[in-house]
Amino acid sequence: GQAIQAIMQAYLSPEHISAIETGCPVSALGSEMPRQSPEVRRAATAHIKEMIDLIARQLPDWGQPQAHQQAMALLSALIGTTVIARAVDDPALSEALRAATMKQFTPAAD
Repeated sequence: GQAIQAIMQAYLSPEHISAIETGCPVSALGSEMPRQSPEVRRAATAHIKEMIDLIARQLPDWGQPQAHQQAMALLSALIGTTVIARAVDDPALSEALRAATMKQFTPAAD
């Protein structure tokens, strides 16, 4: 759980949100990928699969199909949140989007 939290905190950090040029290329250029060459799309696909695998390996049920599905959902939420948080011109809304995603994907304390 701690590794997942660290991944989420880093990906949704204010520094990453503001680092469009140096941050994750998927969140910066994802909407442009369908218009790219097959080679670029293949590289993007490989990178996204690596990101999914990295997240899945941190989950308690790693190796099970549900871990892969959870990793895909979490990655999609992280990328989507980053795209939207960067798109808005309201810092409070950007922060609220980040906080909502963190809360949604943070396991409840037992």
